[in-house]
Amino acid sequence: MIRIGVTQRVINVPEINEKRDSLDQRWTNFLTDLGFLPILLPNRIKDIENYLNELEIRGVLLTGGGDILEYATQEAANPERDRLEHALIEYCVARDLPMIGICRGFQSILNHFGGRLQLIENHVAVRHIIKTNQSLVPNYDTKIDVNSFHNLGILERDLPENFQAMAWATDGTIEAAAVQNHNILGIMWHPEREEFTAEWDKVIFTHIFGGINS
Repeated sequence: MIRIGVTQRVINVPEINEKRDSLDQRWTNFLTDLGFLPILLPNRIKDIENYLNELEIRGVLLTGGGDILEYATQEAANPERDRLEHALIEYCVARDLPMIGICRGFQSILNHFGGRLQLIENHVAVRHIIKTNQSLVPNYDTKIDVNSFHNLGILERDLPENFQAMAWATDGTIEAAAVQNHNILGIMWHPEREEFTAEWDKVIFTHIFGGINS
């Protein structure tokens, strides 16, 4: 199986003075069904580079959950996760490793390369049809039905120069983008939250990471 490093959200439990790393259990089935071995990455790794070298991962998945530090409230801010994710992006770029960012993960990639986010409406807990270009999901229709759980969105004008938009919502906000000259992709929907895995999500993940359908 292909070893994929997977980030986790931070759950604050103030009544017992705990911060917990947490991952939706649905990610396990989604990834293993596609031939990937998820390796959970703690948010408070001290020597990140050495830790990753020991794991011998072949790609990184930045999962969703919460806002990145620049846009988070004081109560919801988790700088340790932001530190880890920026280090993971640098690690993948330096070694030409593939990476996919999901929702917050996409936002973290965008922020790392100097892009901006904007508050948007009508994207939280809804479904919508988005338009994709042919290279995102080859051999599929250019309109796909996805979920949406974000209130921070990406406008075309706020994409860094080295980003290529790959999918758009009807309001013009960016739903997917790739970092040019690197095997890095961000998408705004959550593949793991679907009752049945969408064929286009299988194609996207196996195209980026390799696997049983590549």
